[in-house]
Amino acid sequence: MIPQKMEGSVAPIVSARSAMLMDVDTGIVLYQKNPEERMPMASLTKIMTAILILDSHKLSEVVTVQDDFSEFKELGVRIWLQQYEKITVGDLLIGLLVPSAGDVAMALAKYHSGSVEKFVEEMNAKAYELRLSNTQFKNPIGLDEAGHYSTAYDLAMLTRYALRNADFRRIVQLPEASISSTNGKNTHSFKSTDELLGGYLDIRGVKTGTTDEAGQSVINLARTKNGKDILSVVLDSPSRFQESKSLIDWSFRSFLW
Repeated sequence: MIPQKMEGSVAPIVSARSAMLMDVDTGIVLYQKNPEERMPMASLTKIMTAILILDSHKLSEVVTVQDDFSEFKELGVRIWLQQYEKITVGDLLIGLLVPSAGDVAMALAKYHSGSVEKFVEEMNAKAYELRLSNTQFKNPIGLDEAGHYSTAYDLAMLTRYALRNADFRRIVQLPEASISSTNGKNTHSFKSTDELLGGYLDIRGVKTGTTDEAGQSVINLARTKNGKDILSVVLDSPSRFQESKSLIDWSFRSFLW
């Protein structure tokens, strides 16, 4: 069903540099602010990283971690994967999307493509396939780098594509998790970076992102009482969780399906 805006609804005040609300089923935009402005996307990047893995691999596949990530300075958050540790693709995806681990992104990229550089090429090829005309990737983590950018609209469309995968939907809802190497010797425990999980709104996760250049960003999936899914994208906000919550609450009160 097509969402209908109720008369008298006043658009919310949003301090974020860019923001968007989208109806997941139809792709109809319910609210937008600077939707086509190219901006750094921080760890929202990892949505694309997850898509390439989910589209190509079984969760049961076993990955052997090739690198000693203790020697890498620029990884952002990490779960401290050990060199030569064996761990399943499914568990690595949990480590990628729940705590947003940079070492996991690197391990998955190398497993999938043989090198990080080749993986980035595949990320950009997928962006082209999905017609994300204002998106370009330079790394699989979301580190600040010249030419690494996206927009609120492109990120909403990217997330909408990812949500077609049931495993993606399941993983991004996890408030916390523990994953282990296949021999049980290494365990990694962590909590979700999404502070809105478990609140009064029916928030079903997705992804946060923070860097110096990107600021504080978050994409949230929420479900209305009649089962309609709404995407909230908030980029470079002084209060990303509050603004995402306010936008979602506004959409629930301002639209009928």
